[in-house]
Amino acid sequence: MSGIPLHPIIPDSSIWMLGPAPTVYTSPSLTVNLVCRIFFGILANLICLIPLQLLYRNGEFAAVVFILNMELENLRNIVNALIWRNDDVESWWPGYGLCDVDGFLHNFCISLYATCLLAIMRNLAIQVGSLRANPPSLREKRRRNIIQALIIFPLPLVQVAWTYPLAQQRYYVGTLVGCYWPNASAWPTVVFEILPQAIVSLITAGYAIFIYIRFRQITKSTQSALSSNPLAHSRNQRARRRLYLMVISILIPFLPVVLALAAINVINTWPLQPFDFKAIHSNERAIPWSTIIYLPSSQIGWMFMNICYVPIITAIPVFVFFGMTKDAMNCYRVILLYVGLGKVFPSLYEEYNPDSRALASMSNGCSNSNTALTR
Repeated sequence: MSGIPLHPIIPDSSIWMLGPAPTVYTSPSLTVNLVCRIFFGILANLICLIPLQLLYRNGEFAAVVFILNMELENLRNIVNALIWRNDDVESWWPGYGLCDVDGFLHNFCISLYATCLLAIMRNLAIQVGSLRANPPSLREKRRRNIIQALIIFPLPLVQVAWTYPLAQQRYYVGTLVGCYWPNASAWPTVVFEILPQAIVSLITAGYAIFIYIRFRQITKSTQSALSSNPLAHSRNQRARRRLYLMVISILIPFLPVVLALAAINVINTWPLQPFDFKAIHSNERAIPWSTIIYLPSSQIGWMFMNICYVPIITAIPVFVFFGMTKDAMNCYRVILLYVGLGKVFPSLYEEYNPDSRALASMSNGCSNSNTALTR
């Protein structure tokens, strides 16, 4: 705890506070942060509902689990921010019950974030490489979902199993961030909690690179056929843009952030100690394991305070890649019509079809050919 003294909130109680008691309970920055994480968290969850529905309808198991996980993390962050919304630590609820299970949920969701991306990228790599014309059968879909589940869930379950044994303290409670379980500086923390997510992310990036290279090869080999079919060319260009943006969104922000967090966590965990469950969970230490420690905002680093915006920002690529399709746009159009915006924007009554121009050019080409033949 960096040598910062602990102060008991109530004498002879199991609730202590890191650092001196705040004299000012709130500030403009805390208020803005509270409003932003609640507003954008709710907005992120709402805009992903249509993509979630469409992906579920299409049987995209990994993508559905990924979005549900993201929405659960946003909901968790909103609840924590509302409960511990300022530095008035003396009026805080200690988090009994909620914080005792929150660490398991949080570790599961964080790991699930990485493994879902891996399952999505692997499935996309297989789809790009196969070039099959017919949709997969029900048996093939079931087999694909089982394989994706075997990719997605084992690592999160392993990390959940290590959550309690590695918990250095019963839990911490911080301003806006809510419940937090610090890990002990032992080798299982690095082996089971930190390194696996970095390795999974590197594999995901490798799949992303393969997808883009493979797609470019396929595009070049079928260029002549696409140029003679405007509809296929239009759809191919949209798919290429989505794939390109998806690769960039993973390689640029996701991979460096995960690797940086892994490096920071390893440094903070060093030097490693032998794993001793009894010593970690002992109540005979200077600070008993059962002690609940409060963290006012002055004792919370910028990165830890704002890590909640990761699932919020994740909603942007989810909306761009899965919420800008023809079906999704028409779902939004129906909703806007339902609330009466059709009177203001009459174009909402027209079904959205991104292939309309290509279809029009094809029909014009056919009519011109028929005219030439009749002549």
